[in-house]
Amino acid sequence: MKKNGKLKYIILIFVCLNCIGACIFLNLWYQALEKDDGEALEALRDSIKRFETVIVQTEAPVSDETEPVTDTYTDTAQSASTDVLETAQTTEPIQTLPQSELLDFEPLWEVNPEICAWLEIDGTRIDYPVLQSKDSDKKYLNTAYDGSPYIGGALYTEATYNNNDFDDPVTVIYGHTMRSGNLFGTLQKTYSVESTFYECSDIRLYLPGETREYTVFAAVPYSRIHLLHTYDFSNTYWYNRFFGDARRIREIGANINEDICPEAGDRVIIMSVCLSEDTARRYLVMAVYNEDLADNSAEPSK
Repeated sequence: MKKNGKLKYIILIFVCLNCIGACIFLNLWYQALEKDDGEALEALRDSIKRFETVIVQTEAPVSDETEPVTDTYTDTAQSASTDVLETAQTTEPIQTLPQSELLDFEPLWEVNPEICAWLEIDGTRIDYPVLQSKDSDKKYLNTAYDGSPYIGGALYTEATYNNNDFDDPVTVIYGHTMRSGNLFGTLQKTYSVESTFYECSDIRLYLPGETREYTVFAAVPYSRIHLLHTYDFSNTYWYNRFFGDARRIREIGANINEDICPEAGDRVIIMSVCLSEDTARRYLVMAVYNEDLADNSAEPSK
């Protein structure tokens, strides 16, 4: 009996050690897979992110006379003629707009026609396309932005609740917390610290033919409720109720810019990721469209 008891004990230890070893192996394999796929996607991202060069050219007026009137052809007359032509051609110079104003979506759509925007935040690693599938809201949970399988998925919005033009009162962008820091892997780390909350408050959102600037005004831990299913942000009461409640959150990791408060009708993006301390909850980073803020400040006080 004693021998059987010892044998069972040895077998139990052996099984436990094998389970621990398997867990360590799977964890290392997962990290290596995530790193390799992440590097491949980073390289793809760099190859497709191209800015448009927008050239605005106004038709130059054409002179009725290409040569000055002279009795005798001379070198002086030839010089004067050249001056006239050059003046006519350079009256209206070509204007080239800065490249950074517009992102060229044609290369993006060649990779995946479901790319609807590009999110870029200076000072962070967040510099990725945003996708929306008309077939399944959850498609990009485990599909990369080039359509290939990827454990980290992609940044995406849900067609059930949002249009892909970002003109809804609130548009939620979802992304995974990746250990490698890819996608939204650095979102909570960046915005849960007050200094980097302000340093990284400027957000650019590239849309076809348009570039928008947003400003982060809140970053808070939150419950896992589906925001767009729970709140009707087109309703003034619920819009103000949600943002009023969010601005009163005082948990660890919460940061609020008290100088910025969106009003009903302002367009807001909310970046949503799993809370690192409790994956059953979410960490939300909220930013408002600067043009809407400017409209608010232009309104006369009542």
